[in-house]
Amino acid sequence: MRKISKRSAVVLGAAGAVVVAGVAYAAWTSGGAGSGSVTSKTAVDSVISSSDQGTALYPGASTTFKVKITNPNDYPVVVNSISAGSSNEVGGCAAATVTSAAVANPAGTIAPGGEGVYSVTATMAKDASDACKSQVFTLPLTATLSSNA
Repeated sequence: MRKISKRSAVVLGAAGAVVVAGVAYAAWTSGGAGSGSVTSKTAVDSVISSSDQGTALYPGASTTFKVKITNPNDYPVVVNSISAGSSNEVGGCAAATVTSAAVANPAGTIAPGGEGVYSVTATMAKDASDACKSQVFTLPLTATLSSNA
C-alpha cells in the first residue's frame, strides 16, 4: 500500500473542500425571469381665475392684476409660464384693446389641492375709443405647469 505524504494529503484535502464548496454554492443558486407593471395617474387641468382687477385703466396706462391658479392634482406642480392675453370685443370697444404680457418662470410650487397667486401686467391701447370707458375686460390666459414631485 502506498503511503500518502502530508503534503499530498493537504493538497487533496483542499481540493476536496473546493469541490464540496462548489456543490454547495450550486445547490443554493437560482435565477428567474418575468416582469412587473405599474400605472400612472391622469393629470387634471388647473384653473386660472382673477384674484383682483388691479387699478382702473385709461388709454396708454398699465396695471398689475393677480390671477389665482388652482392645482386639483394630488401632487405638487410648478407654473412654467402664463400666456399673453388679449381682450375680446366688449360693449363696442374693439378686441385687443387691452393686452397682457406673458409671464415666464413665475416663482413657487403649488401644493396638491392648493393654489398659487401670480402677478400679470395689462396695458390699454393708447388709441382706445370712448366705447372702452367703464368696461370690464376679460383676458383669456393659459398656464403651462409641470409636476414638481
